[in-house]
Amino acid sequence: MFGLIDPLNSRVAAAASGRNVLLVFVAAAVVFSLFNSWLVPAFQAATGGMYPIDMSFPTTPAVIYDEYSRYTEQSRQIYHWFVLVDFIWPPLLATFFAIAWTWLARRSNSTLPQRMIAAGVLLLPFAEALLDLLENAGFLTLLEAYPTRHMALAWATSLVKHTKLVLYLLCWLVMLLFLWLSAASALPGRQSRM
Repeated sequence: MFGLIDPLNSRVAAAASGRNVLLVFVAAAVVFSLFNSWLVPAFQAATGGMYPIDMSFPTTPAVIYDEYSRYTEQSRQIYHWFVLVDFIWPPLLATFFAIAWTWLARRSNSTLPQRMIAAGVLLLPFAEALLDLLENAGFLTLLEAYPTRHMALAWATSLVKHTKLVLYLLCWLVMLLFLWLSAASALPGRQSRM
């Protein structure tokens, strides 16, 4: 794992310009808008207001199979489109976090962001993305097998989803920290002691 840190940091550092942060942000916003403007409303229309299983919380095997029992043929088709877009979203979001953190770290007087990056914090969003992709594969496999129930896979998918959400929260906390340190460094007369 530690052998991944330096190559990842180098690649991200090479891409971490303000222009690239903006480009990846716009791409992520476009993909995210597909969920809100098309996929989720279409899925809700086909299932009487239900959200896709990915958006349920907490998610347990009982919840998964209860919701799958209410999926229609139309909602299953829409869910396939949802999953297709949701395979693009995690790596795109991970890339945004990584290049934005690196770009912000360069703008901070504090050494904390650079130390965190050197310690491997850029692995965090990519670990979250990997879990998100595994979650998608799990939900899709369970849906394709339904009505056959695979309880071990359902439990594993639920665990992956909840772990992913913890990592997702940590990603946003790191983003807020780096934004704060970068903004504090931009204020006249401010010297960071971290």
